[in-house]
Amino acid sequence: MKHPHPAAMLAQAPHRAAFLPGMLFAILLLAAWSAELASRLLGVHAALTVPASLAHGFLMLFGFFPLFMTGFLFTAGPRWLGVEPPGRVIFIGVPALLVAGLLLWLAGLWLGMAWTLAGHALYTLGFSGLMLTFACLLLASPQPDRRHACAVLAALCCGVLALLAGGYWLLFQDGRGWLWMRNLALWGFLLPVFLTVCHRMLPFFSANALPLYQPWRPGWLLAAMLAGSLGHGLLDGFGLPAWPLDAAMAALLAYVSWRWRLVAALRVRLLGMLHLAFAWLPIGFGLYALNGWLASPRLALAALHAVTVGFFLTMMIAFVSRVTLGHSGQPLQVGTGLWRLYLAAHWLALTRVATEMLPGVWSGWLYGAAALGWLLTLAAWGRAFLPSYWRPRSDGKPG
Repeated sequence: MKHPHPAAMLAQAPHRAAFLPGMLFAILLLAAWSAELASRLLGVHAALTVPASLAHGFLMLFGFFPLFMTGFLFTAGPRWLGVEPPGRVIFIGVPALLVAGLLLWLAGLWLGMAWTLAGHALYTLGFSGLMLTFACLLLASPQPDRRHACAVLAALCCGVLALLAGGYWLLFQDGRGWLWMRNLALWGFLLPVFLTVCHRMLPFFSANALPLYQPWRPGWLLAAMLAGSLGHGLLDGFGLPAWPLDAAMAALLAYVSWRWRLVAALRVRLLGMLHLAFAWLPIGFGLYALNGWLASPRLALAALHAVTVGFFLTMMIAFVSRVTLGHSGQPLQVGTGLWRLYLAAHWLALTRVATEMLPGVWSGWLYGAAALGWLLTLAAWGRAFLPSYWRPRSDGKPG
């Protein structure tokens, strides 16, 4: 039996069209950052249009997470809302615009600011397409409970504002634009989307996997988590102390992790991956609260990477792995190889956070080793899952 062409398989489902470039960009950007760190350790400095550290901040926020979100929201979103999924032109066109914008953005680092600005505009157009498409799905929904979709849409709007702030930063070389881009992207867009999906999906998955589990996801909890995320970003953006809010968030998220039964979830590896990733959040906010008293720039970086590397990246691996297994017709089970890969990601996240606690002479080398480790981990993850996006389902079903 002749199998369809790989390109045709990519166009069969939203997660295929978006997850594949998401994985490739995650590997590419970690490889580029590892090369940048290696050049610093060797005393070689590349002349880039945008300073490497600022470009790293933007690309780690927008370089691959929105691609994975596109695949997830165009797959799970219609099911949440009880509507038809977007057509092929949209679920292929949105990732295509994001990819084209990122490629131009990266090319501009060497070819000139005009290329980066063109890429930024194209990327913003694609991201706006994601936001508007999801808004149309929400407006067409007959479901009475649309709070999670509304929260995601509000976060996507913050993502558009972050991109506009980023465009201001690039156009006028104004550091304030970069800071507001970072705060809006991190605390108004990325973390709210992750928190919303966790609030909806983790209790649901747990109820399907754990005996006698009672799902717990009250509406006030979602509102409190989102308010804490956005509140931190606003307080930080205006230079106001955020540590009381951070301490309250750390306590709340630790309670949520316990109430969602983290220890019991670890008995089921695929479920445990999600809960173990969530456990990084109270650590991150706890470090932010501690930094409010100690006022240490390095502790602030440790807190930032506990959230971005510890929570975002490990949760990304957990969710994308689950969606890919389910939609490629494979059993929803985690083999030894994937489990070890996932635990290695946590070890690397811990290493990255720890680098900010060590003397500078050691932290640089350990930072470089952690970046290289992440590159190898994501490459191994991609090697395991990338073929699933251009091959037919293993169970013979369509899509």
